[in-house]
Amino acid sequence: MKNFAKISALVLLVITIASCERSAKTDAAKTDSTVAVKTAPMKVDSGKLIGAWHDEAIKSDKGEEIAYEVISSGHKVYIQAITFTGTNLTLNDTPPITPSASEIKRDGDKYVSVERPDESYKIDKEGNLELYDKGVLVATCKKLL
Repeated sequence: MKNFAKISALVLLVITIASCERSAKTDAAKTDSTVAVKTAPMKVDSGKLIGAWHDEAIKSDKGEEIAYEVISSGHKVYIQAITFTGTNLTLNDTPPITPSASEIKRDGDKYVSVERPDESYKIDKEGNLELYDKGVLVATCKKLL
């Protein structure tokens, strides 16, 4: 069951990056990112939310919006995709770390995926999250929190 969760997480991330790569290559019109962000009460056995970013370029297979959470837990940092519908996204101050979360480690001014070293993440000057695959920028996600 643990391997299934890892495989599922990998499939979701590959689909997300592939979609981001496709959308990054097109010159799509800018969209209005008016997402209302609410924070929910704390949950037990969860990490600390560091930040959240909205990926305006892609949607899930079900048509849901996609956002990314970066979470710290002890000495480890994770990134995970979350989905929401409409413009209301509820974020937890201490979200659970899901099986699809990917551990990332700091490497200079960026973070690199432990499981997939070709994937890296960087925060730009405006606070937006940049996603890289093999050093190539594939998406820029707008900062929510």
